[in-house]
Amino acid sequence: MKFFLFFILIISTFISCKNETKENMNQPKSNVLLIPEFVNKLIIEAKKDSNNVELQMQIVDKLDSLGMHKQALITIDKLIRNDSLNNNFWLKRGQISKQIEDTASAIKAFRYATKIYPTPMALMELANLYAETKNPLTIYVCNQLIKNNPGGNYNAQAYFFIGVYYSKIKDNKSACIAFDKSIGEDFHFEQSYIEKGYLFFNEKKYKEAMAVFEQVTKINQTSADGYYWQAKCYELLNNSKKAIEFYTKTLLLDNNLTEAKISLDRLNK
Repeated sequence: MKFFLFFILIISTFISCKNETKENMNQPKSNVLLIPEFVNKLIIEAKKDSNNVELQMQIVDKLDSLGMHKQALITIDKLIRNDSLNNNFWLKRGQISKQIEDTASAIKAFRYATKIYPTPMALMELANLYAETKNPLTIYVCNQLIKNNPGGNYNAQAYFFIGVYYSKIKDNKSACIAFDKSIGEDFHFEQSYIEKGYLFFNEKKYKEAMAVFEQVTKINQTSADGYYWQAKCYELLNNSKKAIEFYTKTLLLDNNLTEAKISLDRLNK
């Protein structure tokens, strides 16, 4: 279990990649009957004022929030056809594509967005997917994020993504350095601790991993992930009593962590 929680907030889960999609990105027609009445009313209003981009984006957001991603893509694609140089349209298209795990289309959309105007959000979205797909362009995009924001507001995020990239290509030493830089920029950046601890855990260095995961619950006493990984370390260090204690803490904070339930049931037998 490896959790990518991220403030864009994103930092997210891990993202599955699909095959490259066709350039035209055509989507099947939506079934209007399935669209809730309040959204249909917005669509009718939008038809009366085709220049009302704000209203069109409200429709996209509503459809997206309802999980009606195909319909949302149809609407955003219409906006893109009318204004292909609007970086916000491409950013939204990428975010919807990411939700349906069409990683190739998401990367393409985020790349267009950053070419038009490299906002921190667009750069972070692109860095996230590049890192997950082991693309060395992760480093370039993260350096661009740091350079474009001299105040250092996004340095922790940039180094986090660099660490994820190195972790994905099994360069654990470079990954650990990057995660340490991320923590140095923001002591409370929880996911950098989690990923750093997982590096040690994956190398079966359970005591070193434990020390990192303990930091997580020091900075965030409600971190289910932090307690879960400590429980895993205790279990593998043959301390069943502590493992049970920490699995229990995990489930008190997040009762949906199936792995913790399974482990706790096994240890209680």
